[in-house]
Amino acid sequence: MKRTVLFTLLCIFLVPIFGSTTLGGSSGYIVVPSAEVAPSEVHSSVTTAYSATITSGKVIHIPSILLSFSDTVESSFAVDIGNDIDLLLNGKWRFTKRETTSFAAGVLAQVSGVSNTNKLSAQLYVASTFASSIMDLPSKTTLRLGYTFKKPMTSNIDFALGFQTPFFPEVFKEKVDFLLDFGNVSYSTTPSAGNAGDRGLVNVALRLLPVEFLTATYFGLDIRALDLFDHEGRALSIGATISFRPQLQ
Repeated sequence: MKRTVLFTLLCIFLVPIFGSTTLGGSSGYIVVPSAEVAPSEVHSSVTTAYSATITSGKVIHIPSILLSFSDTVESSFAVDIGNDIDLLLNGKWRFTKRETTSFAAGVLAQVSGVSNTNKLSAQLYVASTFASSIMDLPSKTTLRLGYTFKKPMTSNIDFALGFQTPFFPEVFKEKVDFLLDFGNVSYSTTPSAGNAGDRGLVNVALRLLPVEFLTATYFGLDIRALDLFDHEGRALSIGATISFRPQLQ
């Protein structure tokens, strides 16, 4: 009974603060977007984010900005600055929500190698996010299915899973979550780190849930480990977000 009550309370707690960003700028996990959008029930919300990803030979910078409208639609723009510069434009529409389950459709349009190749690509996807349980702890789980278009017209069917659950909730007072996502798709078709390719990738992270430090203004922090099972693609990433959400006053 006690666990059931805790599960219900934490599920309710997780929904309104969900909206921390992926490496690519959309709301979600590490590289996997969720079917949730950043809260914007009354007014639009704005989230700015920055990620520094450290590999064996370079530091990758990804600044982004995310806009959310009517608790239903969000759009984000990110710049992936690594060996070259990639532009990432995300759009997501949560078309239905039933109790603790959301369904969304999204697209990520990309221009890879702006200063060199200017290759165009796009990732279309549908996602479902729902309440679940991992080792008796309440969690959010997301299933993503999609299709990648590249030029020339090679294609790829995308699959990914994402999990988010409290990290030692009694110690960290339910302010820190553990994240895990894996699949055969990364945050873009040409990521500067964590390239899934044909083999897939596994990522983990700790997330400081958004904390209000000014009126309706929230700060969040992610510490991520990318591509754990591949030596060449392994990387450490630190990301910070600042969100303005006037509807949460």
